[in-house]
Amino acid sequence: MNKLTALACMLIACGGSSRPHTTALAGKAASTPHNAARGGDAPAPAAATASLFERLGGKPAIIAVTDEFIDRVAADARIKHRFFNTDLTRLKTLLVELVCMATGGPCKYSGQDMETSHAGMELVDEEFTALVEDLAGALDKFKVPAKEKGELLGALGPMQPQIVTPKDRLKPVPDAAIAKATSVAVKLSGEAADLMQAAIIAAKRGQRNYADQLFSRVEALAGARTVAAAAPTFRDGAPPRIETPLKKMAKDTPAQPKLAGASDEDDQGVALPASLTGSILVDGKPLEGLGTVMLFPANGRAKRRTPKQRIVEQRDKQFSPHVLAVPPGSTVAFPNFDGVFHNVFSISEPKKFDIGLYKDGDTREVKFEKPGIVRLGCNIHAKMASYIVVVDAPHYVVVDGGKAFTFKNLAPGKYKVRAWSESSAAPAESEITIKAGANSASFTVKGDGETGPSEDKFGMTRQPIRPAPRH
Repeated sequence: MNKLTALACMLIACGGSSRPHTTALAGKAASTPHNAARGGDAPAPAAATASLFERLGGKPAIIAVTDEFIDRVAADARIKHRFFNTDLTRLKTLLVELVCMATGGPCKYSGQDMETSHAGMELVDEEFTALVEDLAGALDKFKVPAKEKGELLGALGPMQPQIVTPKDRLKPVPDAAIAKATSVAVKLSGEAADLMQAAIIAAKRGQRNYADQLFSRVEALAGARTVAAAAPTFRDGAPPRIETPLKKMAKDTPAQPKLAGASDEDDQGVALPASLTGSILVDGKPLEGLGTVMLFPANGRAKRRTPKQRIVEQRDKQFSPHVLAVPPGSTVAFPNFDGVFHNVFSISEPKKFDIGLYKDGDTREVKFEKPGIVRLGCNIHAKMASYIVVVDAPHYVVVDGGKAFTFKNLAPGKYKVRAWSESSAAPAESEITIKAGANSASFTVKGDGETGPSEDKFGMTRQPIRPAPRH
C-alpha cells in the first residue's frame, strides 16, 4: 500500500484557484484504459521495449484514470474537505503531466516540487489511506494489469516521505477542549455538522491549521455566534482574531506595486540643502530582494509623519506590495483578488493578528500603531509572505534590490541609520554625517534571516519536509 500513496501525494497541492468541478468520464474516454491495459477485447501485446506510458495506453488512458481518481476523491467524505479551495480541473492537468512524465511519456510536469507544495499542509497517514483506496479503485475499474499497475506505482512511490508530516510537527488539542467542540457539534446539522466533525478529527490529530480552516467554514454556515463556545478549541494559541465586518473591494482595483512607502512623498515642494543616494549591501554583496533605510536626526528633532491608508492585496497567490513602509497609526486594507479563499495573519511582536478566512472581493482593515517589522503570512498558502515596516523615523524609503535609493530633502547634520533587508533577522544600525549638497553611502546588513515559509499562526514550522538521507 505504501507505493500507492505516491500518486495520491500529488493530489492535494496541485490545484490552483477555486473553480467548479465539472470533470466527468465520457463513454469513449472511459473505455480507453480498459482496452489499452489489455482487458476485454485487448489489442496484441506491446513489444517488450515499449515504455510503460505506451503499455498503459498513452495519454488518453492516463486522462481517463485520472478523471476517475479525482471524481472518487471529490466524493470521499474522509478527504473531500481538503479540496474546497482547489481548482480540480487544474489539478487533473498536473496529475496527468506527472504520470505521463513518470511513465516515459512526452510530457513535462509544470507544478511545484513535492516538498514545497506540501509545506505547512499537515498531511497525515490517515488521509493518505483514503487517497490510496480511491487511487486503487480507479486503477481497478479500468482493469489495469498487475504488472503495469506495479510499475506505475513504483515509479511514483519514493515521493511519499516528502509529503507526510512528521508527528513531532503536530500539536494535538487537549481532550477537554475537544469535549467543548463536541458539545457544540451535536447541535449542528447538514454540511455544518459534517465540517465540524472533520475539524474535531483534525484537532485531535494536531492539524491545527487545517482544523482552523474547517471551523472557519462552520462559522460561515452556522454563524459565528452559534458555534462561539467551540472557537477556543480551534483558536487558542493563534493571534487575536480581527472580527470587524468584511468589506467589499472593487475587482477592478488597480494592482499594487511590489514596494511602497517613502517619506519624500510627503515632502513635495520642500527644498532642504542636502540629499543622500545610496544602496544596501547584504554581507557585503548587493541586495537581492527588498529592504528599507530609515534616518533619525541625532539631535532628536524628528518630524512626525502623517498616518496613511494603504492596501496590501492578495493577487495570484502573492501579497503586493511585498514590502510596505508606513508611519505608526496607519491603516492597511487586505483585499483578496484571487478566485480562492485566503487568510492574512502575523505573529510578529509589533502586531499580532489574524484576519480569518475570506474570499474573492472581500477585505478587512488592520491598524498598525507600534513601530517594527511585521511579517505577513497566509494560513492556507505557506509560500505567501510580505512585510509591513512600521517606521517612526522622519525619513524612510523602501529599497529595490541593487537599485539606488534617494532622500531628496535632508537637513545637514548627524543621523542614526537603521537599515534592513528581507533576508535579515533584524535591522542594522549605524551613523552618518550628512553635509550640504549631495551625499552618498552604502549600508551593510546581515543575511541571517530565515528562508522559506514562516511559522504558521500557531507558531509551528512550515518549512518543507526534508526526509533523512538513506544510508
